[in-house]
Amino acid sequence: MSEADQGTDFEAFVLETSAVFSRVARAEAGDLHSAEDAVQTAYMRMFTSWEKIVARPGNRAAYGRIAVKNAVKDQFRRNRHVSPAPLQELPEQESRIGIPDAAYEIIKEDIDALVAKLPDRQRQVVTLCVLQDMSPEEAGKRLRLKEESVTRYIRIAIKNLKKYVYETGEEGTV
Repeated sequence: MSEADQGTDFEAFVLETSAVFSRVARAEAGDLHSAEDAVQTAYMRMFTSWEKIVARPGNRAAYGRIAVKNAVKDQFRRNRHVSPAPLQELPEQESRIGIPDAAYEIIKEDIDALVAKLPDRQRQVVTLCVLQDMSPEEAGKRLRLKEESVTRYIRIAIKNLKKYVYETGEEGTV
């Protein structure tokens, strides 16, 4: 078998089996990234001995599934000896509303004080839709309001919040 034929044959094999091998690896490894690495390792190993695999009688896909399982086991054995290094500083995460947690904690008290000044319905809608990232439809169901009423309450609440901010002279807050 020439190199071109070998490459074409192997490429067809990869296209046929990649979905199956990915499922097998995912079931064995448990996470997507380790599974993808195991599948790639198995394909690399199989390509280096493709001529021998083709010459043997038997199912190539079955051979490949075993190769994937072995690659997952090898990864586990290799990674078992690696102890994770502690992080000096955790990466900054974002709150539900898209503000980094550290910044949100600084301004949270001011936000809570402003939202507390709103009338009950406006406060409820802002809390659900903005602070808890709920859709107006979901908030409407929870509050027994129409979706249009929820969006109207949000618009009015935003106007009131802007008014409160401008009254206190903290224009950069909102």
